[in-house]
Amino acid sequence: MSETLCVLGLDAADYRLATRWQCSNLLLETSAELESISYSLDVPATLEVWPSIATGTPPAEHGVVLDSVGWDNTSGLNVLVRMAQLLPDAASERLAAAKERLDEGGFPYTDDPTVFDDGSVRNWPGVTPAHDWERESEWFEQATEGRMATTEFMRRYFGSTGSCLGWLAGQALSDVPIAGVHAHILDHAGHMYARRPAKLRTVYERIDALVGWLRSRVDRLVIVSDHGMQTTATDDPEPGVHSEHALVATTEPGPLPTDVLSVRPWLEDRIEADGEGTSDPTASVDAPREHLEDLGYL
Repeated sequence: MSETLCVLGLDAADYRLATRWQCSNLLLETSAELESISYSLDVPATLEVWPSIATGTPPAEHGVVLDSVGWDNTSGLNVLVRMAQLLPDAASERLAAAKERLDEGGFPYTDDPTVFDDGSVRNWPGVTPAHDWERESEWFEQATEGRMATTEFMRRYFGSTGSCLGWLAGQALSDVPIAGVHAHILDHAGHMYARRPAKLRTVYERIDALVGWLRSRVDRLVIVSDHGMQTTATDDPEPGVHSEHALVATTEPGPLPTDVLSVRPWLEDRIEADGEGTSDPTASVDAPREHLEDLGYL
């Protein structure tokens, strides 16, 4: 039995839709609607909320924010940051560091401590380089512009999402205290199919089945989203726009966190402090070095 607390960040997983469509794996043993936050926009923004979940602090403190006037489509990454002088001094310094990373290519991310510092994390916006999300965003742009067939877009996306969930299952075998991964598929699918609920439901049901696979392979699982999605299925006024209806679900007993800023302390209360498997900082290899060099490994 693995004590690793596995955290699946499932972007735009809407509690109302998961409940309406009876996605039992997304809802796990206990689930609830999670209160999200808005900062640069009138609705929650992916790049701002995920580092807030990991750090337990609002965007003005962790320093990863959007520019409220719009997106820069010439960057290829569609990411801007708010002017540094609008933030407190400490946040401005962190924002400057994030801006340097943006100039080098890739989404900005915070230097602040996160819940994953003693564990492992992959593709978490605002916390790690989000190469999977960057690649998926390129696919989404091609699909929305008619340069990629929707069937090809979804085929690639399910493969990418499966890779993320497989990574999380693998981390549970490595006995880290906590592991987290972000998967973006329900966000892009929600934008794409906001007025076609039958198609969106199919995506939810397939992701539910994929999470079922993950659920059967890890002992402790938490699912959290950053926001929901307005759709015609839920009679929302602006289909395809982010909603406040985020989701939290878990196999863990006890009360659930109520908002995205309380997720980090809630997770930390449940992390096993054993640390077994992380005490030996030096790797050792039994094969002769000469043989490894002959093979081209070194």
